[in-house]
Amino acid sequence: MKPIKLTISAFGPYAGTQVIDFTELGERTFFLIHGPTGSGKTTILDAICFALYGDTSGAERKGEQMRSGHADLTEPTEITFDFAIGADTYRILRFPEQERPKKRGEGTTIMTANATLWKRTGVTDDAEEGAVLAVGWNKVTEVVEQLLGFKSSQFRQVVMLPQGDFRRLLTADSKERQAIMEILFRTEFYRRIEESLKESAKKLQAEIEQLKHQKTWVLQNAGAETREELEQQYRANLEQQAEVQKTIEKCRAALKEAQDRLEAGRQVREKLKEKEGAEKALKELEQNAGEIETKRAELTRANRAAGLADAENLLKTRQQEADNAATHLENKKFVKNEAESACENAAKVLAEEEEKGPEREAAGLKVAQLDALSEKVAALAGANQAVSDAEKKVNEAETRQRNAQDSLDAVRKSIEEKSAAFAEAKTTADQAAALESACRTAEEAAAKRQSLEKFRRDLAAARKSYTLAENKHRQAEARHNAAREELAVLQEQWNKGQAAILAGGLTRGEPCPVCGSPDHPHPAAPGAGLPSEADLKSRRQAVIDLEAALSKARDEFSDIKTVKSTAQSRTEDLEKELGENAHIDLAFLQAKAGKARGLWSEARQAAGTVSALEDAVKKLKEREEAAGRQLEVCKKEYQKAYTELETARAVLRERELSVPENLRDAAALSKARLEARQKRDKLMANYETAKKAADAAKQALAAAAAAENEALANWQAALTLAENEMRSFQKRLESACFDSLKEYREARKTPEEIQKTEKEIKGFDESLHAARDRLARATGAAEGLAEPDLDKLALEAAETKEEHDQLLIKEGRLQTQVKEGDRSLKKLQELEGQLKGLEDRYLVFGRISEVANGRNKYGLTFQRFVLGALLDDVTIAATERLKLMSRGRYHLQRTTELARRNAAGGLDLEVFDTYTGAARNVATLSGGETFLASLSLALGLADVVQSYSGGIHLDTIFVDEGFGTLDPESLDFAMRALIDLQKGGRLVGIISHVPELKERIDARLEVQPTDRGSVAGFRVV
Repeated sequence: MKPIKLTISAFGPYAGTQVIDFTELGERTFFLIHGPTGSGKTTILDAICFALYGDTSGAERKGEQMRSGHADLTEPTEITFDFAIGADTYRILRFPEQERPKKRGEGTTIMTANATLWKRTGVTDDAEEGAVLAVGWNKVTEVVEQLLGFKSSQFRQVVMLPQGDFRRLLTADSKERQAIMEILFRTEFYRRIEESLKESAKKLQAEIEQLKHQKTWVLQNAGAETREELEQQYRANLEQQAEVQKTIEKCRAALKEAQDRLEAGRQVREKLKEKEGAEKALKELEQNAGEIETKRAELTRANRAAGLADAENLLKTRQQEADNAATHLENKKFVKNEAESACENAAKVLAEEEEKGPEREAAGLKVAQLDALSEKVAALAGANQAVSDAEKKVNEAETRQRNAQDSLDAVRKSIEEKSAAFAEAKTTADQAAALESACRTAEEAAAKRQSLEKFRRDLAAARKSYTLAENKHRQAEARHNAAREELAVLQEQWNKGQAAILAGGLTRGEPCPVCGSPDHPHPAAPGAGLPSEADLKSRRQAVIDLEAALSKARDEFSDIKTVKSTAQSRTEDLEKELGENAHIDLAFLQAKAGKARGLWSEARQAAGTVSALEDAVKKLKEREEAAGRQLEVCKKEYQKAYTELETARAVLRERELSVPENLRDAAALSKARLEARQKRDKLMANYETAKKAADAAKQALAAAAAAENEALANWQAALTLAENEMRSFQKRLESACFDSLKEYREARKTPEEIQKTEKEIKGFDESLHAARDRLARATGAAEGLAEPDLDKLALEAAETKEEHDQLLIKEGRLQTQVKEGDRSLKKLQELEGQLKGLEDRYLVFGRISEVANGRNKYGLTFQRFVLGALLDDVTIAATERLKLMSRGRYHLQRTTELARRNAAGGLDLEVFDTYTGAARNVATLSGGETFLASLSLALGLADVVQSYSGGIHLDTIFVDEGFGTLDPESLDFAMRALIDLQKGGRLVGIISHVPELKERIDARLEVQPTDRGSVAGFRVV
């Protein structure tokens, strides 16, 4: 990082705006920040730290505590800092939370803290900001940490060395120094290797434990403690199963014989039961014969009674006719009595109506009086209409007056709204630049989050493919190893078999083709299963094929592993870039970006409406004047209409005196006239109706008396016919041998009952015949048979079947145990093979992981080992300067000894003293010596970081301590070391009160205090 320009406003002792342009140094890379105590020298470094990280160089104060006491309340506290990292340039604007005057009205308000970061690479116009990288206090700090590679505390140990922090890099422990160097040299890759090795070893160990648990579970499930015990159980179950199967065959034959005997006994029992049942059925039928004979006699009587049905029906008809005539006679008598009562009532009503003659005359007079009021009510209605018209005019005038007032109020309200909208639009338009920056930042975050979502999906797919490829590679490797082992065994068998083949062709006395001896005392004998050369060739080809498959699987696994690593690396990079946004829902970020764009769009629209709103306010004020004039006109019209209304009301009151109050309304009068006419007409109608009703009642009474006489004659004739028919029916009963009507009715049956009785008698006769035939057949079938002992036969069959079933159950249980045993043995063999392979791998991976993660006598992790080598380079570069500054006395070097057993090691420093020939802790150095060693370490670290490709740019260093502790000679050596930095092009800034430095350094940033704050500027001698 190299500073370009720093602009301070109302910060620290600087009341106004102070611009510090570092380009004024030209080619100089060494300058002194000079000024008296309290002038604000350190504030320059505070401002740079505040701009980058939001805190000061000493970190004791926050930015809002650094506001200048000399500044006016209207002047904001803010810092703009332009700086370069390599070839790229950037600008930061940051202002803390502070109090400022309100834009409208009196008083103050709180302006919240904010910051913006732009990238300005290629931008030449100082007024142009560049591309927005981040907006927001914390967001800008995060992006700065990514760009510089430092957090605030690490920046103050490596780049900006304020009082109190200068020696921390030298005296830090291994753990703290590791955090700094890991960022400087970007060695997180080695830490990921440690984690990957640890995870692989942990995964292998978990798989081994899982297989051991599975092996234990297989044995426990089989009820054995060892593999040998499981094999013994398996062989014992096989032998027992064979014995049980032989016993089952014998028991099956005995069971068939017992079941045959039981079935024969059951057949004898059925024949004997059939004979017994036939005898019982015949006996029951013979017992019911008497009842059937009784039903035969009842059927005969019922047939005789059926012949008298027509005479009985005719008798019932004549009797019903006589009953109907009697009922008709009673009805006519009732009608006559009702007619007599109605005639009396009608005469009474007529007499009452004749008495109402005076009332009818009064009703006619009332109608005439009401007709005479019609003209007066019409005149009164005219007066009412005049009042109504006048009231309408008053209401209309009042409405126009109110509308005019409302229009005036609306115009005034619109003026207020438009004025407020104008002020708001102007405020919003002023925020357009900041909102644009926020919009671009939000859209960039949403785009990166969307890319992260894609890479996460790719990573998930890659991990799945990685697992499948890994399993495929492992299986191919296992098949290849198995095939090689089989080939080795086959090759060995084939080699041994060649000796047997040669021995088969030996002849006693003839020399051996191998050794040449004519004696053959122990010729090789051929073994069983000697492989042929074709078998050997086939097995070799199989191994070659499996090697090709293994190579292909290995390549596929490697490719997928690369894809997975790439996806994981890209995912991690995006997550690091996004920070906390990496875990926020994509839809939320997109909505946030949309909202930011909407706000930006509103700001741009507001900028275009400011002028229009200002014109609208002017036009509304013109409308306000016109509305005021219209309101005055409407008030005069209302006063005139109100006067006319009062005149019409006076006329109305005069005419109301001549008409009764309840009849002043035309509708009320019309209703009263209608009611009077209705009453008169009703009285007249009631009288006429009563006269007609009396005449009609007299005629109805005469007709009812004639009808009664006719009904009496008809009843007497019907009674005579019924008596004659009764005498004829009595003669028919005697002819049918019935002594009485009661005997006839008891013998009578319906046709359905007669048919049912006939069917019942016929069914009995047929059942009796069938029962006699059944008994004859059953007697013949049961002849010579004895009752069998079925219980004994059933018991024998059941016992035999029980024995057979128990044997089957036992055989099934043994069969299951044999299958389970075989399965358990195979599973156990498979698990033992897998377990051995994993344990062999763990011996390698586990040890590598332990060493890489610091479980060694030095307590060094893999990353710390790499950092140790880098620290060696740093101490070498630092020692070159320290030897010059200390006149060859001190050398910095790394020590691998652990300060504590449980502490991180490998990055501790010590100083070698050439005067004593011994190394000692850096904490034993004096104040001046510590300053020289710290300065040498900082410069050496910058040299090494710069030399590594991809390292962080350490182009600037600020020193605010230590020169006053040096003697003149040591100060001279320290200055030589700092001046040497000019060769590397680094910028070095020093804050010191030592006069010798002022004389030696020609470029100075001088700070001068005044009564209204300090001023600063470069001065080159």
